[in-house]
Amino acid sequence: MKNCKTLLSLFAVVVLFASAALAQNNNPCPGDKAYQFNIIGMEKGKNPPMDGNDGHRIFVKLSGTSKIFMTGDTDGIAANGLQCGTKFDVLDANGTDTDGATLLVPCDPLTATTLDPNVCFDVYATTLGTPGGSTNVDVVCEFSTTCIDCDIDQGSCLTGGIDFDLAGHNGKPQKENITGVFRASGCIDLDASGDCNTGDIQFNNEWIFNIEQLLSYYWDYDNDGNRLVQIRFCDVEGQFRDDGSPTCGPNVIL
Repeated sequence: MKNCKTLLSLFAVVVLFASAALAQNNNPCPGDKAYQFNIIGMEKGKNPPMDGNDGHRIFVKLSGTSKIFMTGDTDGIAANGLQCGTKFDVLDANGTDTDGATLLVPCDPLTATTLDPNVCFDVYATTLGTPGGSTNVDVVCEFSTTCIDCDIDQGSCLTGGIDFDLAGHNGKPQKENITGVFRASGCIDLDASGDCNTGDIQFNNEWIFNIEQLLSYYWDYDNDGNRLVQIRFCDVEGQFRDDGSPTCGPNVIL
């Protein structure tokens, strides 16, 4: 009983600290805040199934690597074509097991008749919780062969090709714009010729889950003591950059 009371007391302290930190964390979104979830580092793994219990949180190892899968396809690879959902949803909150956690995100398929999909987000990560700690995130993704030169804007989809660090904080939440790992550029080879040529779709800086040719996207979340990281999605659909270009895109038929 003593151990249980101690664990409950520690958990209560973490929750109170996190609530205070969240209250102090101003909304970094230039527009509407569409969704946010917390990545919570756990000293011990979670045992019960945590499927379909969206609580705006995902549990990961406090020390070690956990996988966080993200998808816009509600049917995964079970059905042909991109079956987009219209909301965010934590499909599996347990990132401490071998299967990893899964987050469903909204999408709108990029096609020859829909060159300006209606879904686009900027994304921010903010380190909260107990001061100290750090996290290295390796972003891994794969496109089908009908996507020519397709890759995320911040680097390469290959394992180890792109990562970002989430440093611990010393009393002040540390915010980082990680939008670049959620945007993709390339060419959709509509005629399957093996080349990007006339009639194909050239896309730039597009919300990666709008690309039907995306086969997988996940984070290798290598945690070293970060107990709480907040991921915030900001709806920027229809907004424009200072140079007049759309926030997502442009996409064109060649």
